[in-house]
Amino acid sequence: MKLILLVFTYTSLLFSIEIFDVTNNTAKINITNVAIGNSGIIIREIENNSIIVTQAVVSKSNNINSTITFIEKEILPQDAIPTTKIKPRSGDMFILNHLYKTSLLIVPNLSAKKNLLKLYPNQNFLNEDFFAAHLKLTNSPLPSKKIISDFAQSQQIGTIFIVVKNKLYIVDSISFKIISSIDLQYQDTTTNIPFLTKVTDIKTGLWSFGDDKITNYNKYYLNLLEINE
Repeated sequence: MKLILLVFTYTSLLFSIEIFDVTNNTAKINITNVAIGNSGIIIREIENNSIIVTQAVVSKSNNINSTITFIEKEILPQDAIPTTKIKPRSGDMFILNHLYKTSLLIVPNLSAKKNLLKLYPNQNFLNEDFFAAHLKLTNSPLPSKKIISDFAQSQQIGTIFIVVKNKLYIVDSISFKIISSIDLQYQDTTTNIPFLTKVTDIKTGLWSFGDDKITNYNKYYLNLLEINE
């Protein structure tokens, strides 16, 4: 088996690699130094059909290989690709970064959005107004981890781009782990709650964390991402 030596920063490129040392919950892949939380799908080729066996998330990675942990939840329904109850086995293929080419944007203002789009001209971004409309229709003013993740997966979105205080955090939509972050330059310090959108009348209410009740974009998303400042 050929060993692939890579040091991963964020990429939306797909990588297809055989799995081995399969257990009930995990398998290994010969790709090194992958960010914990990167996700993908495991497929099996049966009579010219690609069958999704399950989804998986990178749970360990070093300079020798990486371990992936299987996700039992049906996260990525594909009408065009048959699914089954079969279990992963050695020789199945792990498609790393599945759906990473499409992302959801959560940004504080227009200046941040414009600068982000310049950095990622080839990324497919779902218009954030669709997500805002979803929040409004479901009476869900708080974009929690579960709400964001469930919406992204329902729309076949692999990553969420969240901008907070001149920094971009790229989050895997399945694991909700930060898989990459970079500084993002923009001068506008204004914020929109719950995020930049043309959709109006999303009731924001009070966001409570312990004894604190806040209506602050930066504090909310830093808390959501589990970042201490």
